[in-house]
Amino acid sequence: MKNIIILSLLLLLSIKSNSQEKVKQNDNKFLISLHYTGNIRNDNFVSDNFNGILGLNAHYVLFNNELISVQGGLGLDYFQGRVIDNQVDLKNRIMVNPNFGVEFNASKTFKPFFNLGYSFFTSKIVIETYTPSLFDPMDPAFQARSFEITETYNSLSINPGFRLYFNDKVYFQTDYKYLPIESNINAHILALGIGLKF
Repeated sequence: MKNIIILSLLLLLSIKSNSQEKVKQNDNKFLISLHYTGNIRNDNFVSDNFNGILGLNAHYVLFNNELISVQGGLGLDYFQGRVIDNQVDLKNRIMVNPNFGVEFNASKTFKPFFNLGYSFFTSKIVIETYTPSLFDPMDPAFQARSFEITETYNSLSINPGFRLYFNDKVYFQTDYKYLPIESNINAHILALGIGLKF
């Protein structure tokens, strides 16, 4: 997971250094927002077993004119594993989502956007197994054992949304993220938050 985050940040830095189009010197280049992450129940592993908690989005403006703003970004969403039973422990996870997007300058305050990216999400489940003890409960042969299962749900991410700017720097952001993880597992994530452009 750390390697994915580091590689995503390096990708953003290389895009910044290699971009051919320059943003105007007086424009703000960075957008960062903190948001609530909502995970919509959809009868699949990701939605049924995790609660969305909190997320962070960071974007860098690669190109800007009066009509559009092209951005490269990184999203991090924190999910809490739901309680299944006392033998199954679903670990909390972070979804990493590097992406590219276009923000449309519809007006000074209302700016819809569309991001396309790739989400990295791995679940870890720890299962405790118990052997009924007929003899000595302190005997290691009869004590609980645990093993870990890891499942990967990486996917393309389609992410439309909009920003409402209160002024030149502070904005409200809401967006929807669709993850077609497998043919029958589609995750739907909603986000509401506040951001800062600097």
